[in-house]
This record gives sequence, structure tokens and C-alpha cells, in this order.
Amino acid sequence: MLWNKIKGKQKPILGTAHDGVDFHHFDGDLRGVYSHLHPAQSSSVASAQTIQIATQRNQERGCQVIRAAAAKGPSVSFLCLDNELPNSEPQIVLQSHVGGIPYSEAGATWPLCGDESNPSGHPARFLLQVRLDEPSLGQVWQGRLIEVFFGKLDLFVRSYANPSLQKHVPIYPATTPFDCIALSSLPIPIERRAEEGDDPLPISPKEMCVKIPEIPQLLEKFTKDPPGLLTQIFRPGIYGYDLEEADIAYQGGYPMLIQVSHDTKCDLCHAPMRFLFQFGEIIPGFRKGDAGVIYIYGCDSHPDQCKGFLDSQ
Repeated sequence: MLWNKIKGKQKPILGTAHDGVDFHHFDGDLRGVYSHLHPAQSSSVASAQTIQIATQRNQERGCQVIRAAAAKGPSVSFLCLDNELPNSEPQIVLQSHVGGIPYSEAGATWPLCGDESNPSGHPARFLLQVRLDEPSLGQVWQGRLIEVFFGKLDLFVRSYANPSLQKHVPIYPATTPFDCIALSSLPIPIERRAEEGDDPLPISPKEMCVKIPEIPQLLEKFTKDPPGLLTQIFRPGIYGYDLEEADIAYQGGYPMLIQVSHDTKCDLCHAPMRFLFQFGEIIPGFRKGDAGVIYIYGCDSHPDQCKGFLDSQ
């Protein structure tokens, strides 16, 4: 779950017993948040088992609060690495995940990218696949599976309608895949961050704590800095009160651009493509450059036609 993302060896912004926090009576939604703390901190907090028992009754509360806020206005679907979801075949092959093995159907082959040293092509790296479920994308995209491969200079994007285990024909890479980790989706509100004419973008953790008072109420029992903790929950290892383009992944809404707009015309009908999703440096063991971000677009009239763009700062 999203609320279990605080990992070990991170900046210790969480409250400890010395802060006067009554861990044994916590009834919020950070189930297991202490289970991954650095061992050096374990003596000053309640046991992971105590926290887990205390929070089982309300383990979905935090996500429910954010979903309710997102339902009141425009939103996007935040994509978060989720180690608690199953990541083995056959279940994961139909769902959103990074690394591992991609979904494929009869006739599909592993993408190759050629260069001067090997004109016949090197195998591309499979990065991730996203099972689209953001309502604002429109009916044509609901349940469609989009997968992204990365070559030395190229991106390969594939789109599957109605994927199923009956149609799945596995293909395997010639190189070791990245670790397979499931992606979970959570609707979050969007807002205009600067001038009125700018496109609305995902709300920052700091603003979320201001506009959704129940969020800091859940978190303040663990920390004196709810916005900072919320940032780490959304994206472990990131410290501060905002999430930059390279820190996040989400589907729907508008792209959070770090360069100029992309030429997204469909190769078949030449109509502008719809923005589907973007993701930054979220894949363990892989970097796309200097704070790289990949943007994926698709054609509403020809949803098998998708394009990807890689930008870096």
C-alpha cells in the first residue's frame, strides 16, 4: 500500500518515544510505517507488530481521505511502487509494474535497437507497463495496457486492448530484467501551481496537508513534520515538501514538462495525441540521464498508436 513506503536508511523525520508520541494508541493509516526503520532507531519506537495491530482497523483510511478529496474536482492517478502487491506471474503480467517481464501477445518480438557497433540490434530494456484506469483519459483507454521499452537512443511503446492470460504469449529478454515491482494507482487532486494560465498539475504534499486537514491529523501522531513525511510516503528517499518532475509518475491530466512541448501527431491520422502518463526516476537500478522523465501519448482514434519522449534537465 501507498502508506507503507517509508524505507530503512532514510532521514529520521518520524517521531520517536522521546518526542512524547503515544505509539500504542495510534489509530491512523500508516500501517507498518516503522517496520522498515533503520535498526539504530528500533529501540526508541514501538515494535512493528504493535503498530500493525493498532492500525489494522483503519489501514485504508489515509487513501480513502485522498480519494474523497480527488473526487471533488479534477484529479490524476498517482502511480507508486507497491511492494505489498503480488509481483509474480501470472497475476502481475496483466497489471501495472516496473521491471520483470512484459505482457505480450502472438507475433510480438523483443524490441531491438541498432547502432554502429551492432547494426542488427541490441535488445531494448523493458522499463514498465501501465494498465490505464484514469477516468479522464476517456473510455477508449480504460483497461488498455501500455508498455515502454528503452533502447540506446529510442523508446518503444506498445499498446494492448483487453489483455488476458488466454492471449498472453511470453517473450523473454536477452539481458537480466530490472526487479519486478507492482505499481498501485491513487487518485490525487490537481491544482494550478503558478500563473492562472498554466495547466493544473498534481498537488504537492505541502498543499495536500493544507487542503485536506485530515492528512496531517493522521500523520502528526508520527512526526512533527507531516508534509515532509507525506513526501516520503509518496516517494521514498525524497526529502522536502514538493515532488519534482523526475520524482513521480502519474496518468491523466497534463504533462509536467521539463523541456518544450512534444510533437505528438499520430502517424496515421496526423491528429494531436492525448497525454497518457509520465514517469521519472522511479525504477530501481535505472537512470534515464540527468533527472530524466519519459512522457507517453496515444491517439484516441487509433489507440494502438502511441509515442514516447525522453527529456532530461
